[in-house]
Amino acid sequence: MKGGKMNQLITILGPTAVGKTALTLRMAETLQSPVLSGDAYQIYKGLTIGTAKPTLEELNRVPHYFIDTHEPNDSYSVAEFDAQANNVIDVVNKDGKIPILSGGTGLYVQSLLEGYDFLDVPRNDSLRLELDKIFDTSGLEGLQAYANELAKKEDLTLPFQDKHRLYRAIECVLAGEGHALLTPSKEGLVFHGPVIGLERSREELYERINLRVEYMVRDGLFEEVEHLLESGVKPDSQAFKGIGYKEIIPYFHGEYSKERAIELVQQHTRQFAKRQITWYKRMPYIQWISITPNRSEESIYEEAMELVKTSFEFSIHRKE
Repeated sequence: MKGGKMNQLITILGPTAVGKTALTLRMAETLQSPVLSGDAYQIYKGLTIGTAKPTLEELNRVPHYFIDTHEPNDSYSVAEFDAQANNVIDVVNKDGKIPILSGGTGLYVQSLLEGYDFLDVPRNDSLRLELDKIFDTSGLEGLQAYANELAKKEDLTLPFQDKHRLYRAIECVLAGEGHALLTPSKEGLVFHGPVIGLERSREELYERINLRVEYMVRDGLFEEVEHLLESGVKPDSQAFKGIGYKEIIPYFHGEYSKERAIELVQQHTRQFAKRQITWYKRMPYIQWISITPNRSEESIYEEAMELVKTSFEFSIHRKE
């Protein structure tokens, strides 16, 4: 809710493979809360193994939003997610329940929690073709240099490390909206409720990531990508920009071995987790729960539920 009484939302976030799903499902069952996925790629139908979607059994345990809502060739933006998520949260609150946001993609989560206003600057396809040429010639560094040269005129520095966010930033700067692009529209959080972060040691997290990728391969990740390609999903689609997909497509084109593709998925997932951690550390309102190898799931659950009780000042009885 953008004005008046704050809507209620519980957020559980953390890097990939940290253990969000198990905690989210247990809390959702206890609180009878629906779950909102804050992952930018779980919206796509058919991208199941590579995005680590909840299983059908898990999806049937509690209602889920923002999973399997779009075709793989569709585009989707953080602005669309923000508008739709706000509507869902409003409806769920009016039904007397508190939804749980589980994420995920740092920009999606932060923009929702902090109430970003998204700019009505249209996509400029002719500009993007020119930016493609810069990227193809000079890579990401060249694109960043070009973006910041433009941004100097507005006394800005664009802190984006992603090609597509840089494209959007350049569009906004050229439209005279660069400052608004970097400024949250609200002060502080726009929802009432705890923002719970899960963290593990870097070594343990990386081990879990490597093992999870092995499980994904065992469960049919390569077959999933092959089926999507055969079904007509374009290799340059937004869906295939996700880790676990963009590394495997070149394997089917004969560019490198299956073993190399697996190594790249593991490497890129570890790098992504590191970026997620860096992103979340810029969000000072997160209440962190540290997970160690010897810590039980019960104690993690109890600590998270205590944060919920404290935030909402009510007693929670376990659902039988």
